[in-house]
Amino acid sequence: MPTKEHNVEFYYDISCPFAYIALLRIEALASRINANIIWTPVLLGAVYRLTAAPQGAAGSASDVFNPAKRQISSASFARTLKRYHVPHNPALTHLRKTTTALRLILDFPNEDRPALTKALYKAYWVDAKDITDHNVLLDIARQSGIASAQALTMDIFYDETDRKELERAANDVIAKGSPGVPAFWVEDEVYTDGKGTQHQGRLYWGQDRMLFVEAQLKALQLGVSFSAVPNISSLHPRVIWKLPDPIARSAVKLEFWFDFSSPWAFLGWTQLNSLRKMFGSRLEIVMKPILLGALSREIGAPMMPMMAVSEQKRNQGYLDMVDWVRYWNAVHGQERTMDKRIEFRFTDTFPIRSPVLLRCAIVDPGCIPVIYRACWEENLDIADERILAGKLASAGIDAASLFAQASTQRVKDILRVNTQEAKDLGICGVPSYRVSYGNADDWPTKSGILWGQDEMNVVKDLLAGWNEEKDYYSVARVRDNSDKNESKEGAKL
Repeated sequence: MPTKEHNVEFYYDISCPFAYIALLRIEALASRINANIIWTPVLLGAVYRLTAAPQGAAGSASDVFNPAKRQISSASFARTLKRYHVPHNPALTHLRKTTTALRLILDFPNEDRPALTKALYKAYWVDAKDITDHNVLLDIARQSGIASAQALTMDIFYDETDRKELERAANDVIAKGSPGVPAFWVEDEVYTDGKGTQHQGRLYWGQDRMLFVEAQLKALQLGVSFSAVPNISSLHPRVIWKLPDPIARSAVKLEFWFDFSSPWAFLGWTQLNSLRKMFGSRLEIVMKPILLGALSREIGAPMMPMMAVSEQKRNQGYLDMVDWVRYWNAVHGQERTMDKRIEFRFTDTFPIRSPVLLRCAIVDPGCIPVIYRACWEENLDIADERILAGKLASAGIDAASLFAQASTQRVKDILRVNTQEAKDLGICGVPSYRVSYGNADDWPTKSGILWGQDEMNVVKDLLAGWNEEKDYYSVARVRDNSDKNESKEGAKL
């Protein structure tokens, strides 16, 4: 009996580089799970304007980043281009208006939109063409292979129907919860939010969240729950899925910068055990507690980042936490990657006062699991020393001795040095990672800084020996475990 073909609506703007990356991945994703793509261009500036995004309608998201975050994000973007072999020419035309180009796409039926969309992305991001020019747009359309495009005239650019449809698309994607593009709407998903309200249809935002889109579509296709999707870890694209033997025998170090006050750092910490299982005794993990608040002040970052973004983006951020917990728990259920399931609960005592907690972690790293779980699973005010002492005692840790050592100037200085090191390295938040290669006495080769627990697939690749500067041939891909083949994510324009 044939399975139902489920729809995924793909919202994009030609001017968005992350939507460009998503374009090169979306068709391979859909083909793996027999999904139908609905191609919906949307004007990103209109989304920014209507959601009161801090960068404004004419800006780029990075416009409001502090210098450290801008540099880290730029390096991450460049790394992603390499991982997916994305053809890219940083054009002087970037951030030119795409309104007319998007309206042109809307003039074609859904089956013709992929060809024109790819042609426009290539013109914008590779060939540096001026897609505000009507003649250029007509040439692109006529050369796209769409038969009906040959009859286009200048009249097409004055069609009020396309203008209204573009406005409708912006309002539609906002109503579905997106703060930007790329966005993906899985119309057949039914989910229950944190307030117990059931919803039909679910939006996912960001090309690096396409693993959730694929997992959910696969769950619908198979008629199973998200957690029962077979080999769900294989949907997080990697360059190296099998360790080469020489690499498997070499030593590698992972530095992990964290603060107990960050829920994202908590999620990153939960995955360290999976790295230990994967890489064994050759992996050394160095825990680097830092004062995130002090770092934020030094680099000009907001003390509470979620309060400095639009409400739309903030709401999506909370959903994102839930998605990652769901994903990591699903992986654990199939592969036993963690010590236990994540029982995440956003603390009532946010922001968490963490200096004492961090100093305790410096003195005795064995208390880190106790503190993290008290903060982000048990909803305890762990900054209260009486509560902290009780939790430590229940774990067999001498709280009085630990507090005494944690209050010494030596430990305070270590925390200060760690935080200064983070600033000097350009770290903009937690969790942050750095991979080094060598031996116990010398680590001569180091990766760049990676920021965010969602970079765990990149961390695994770097630990496995991927060199982003020298490896020009390998491409990040999902792995199809059903037939032992690997599905490349990149696509030609």
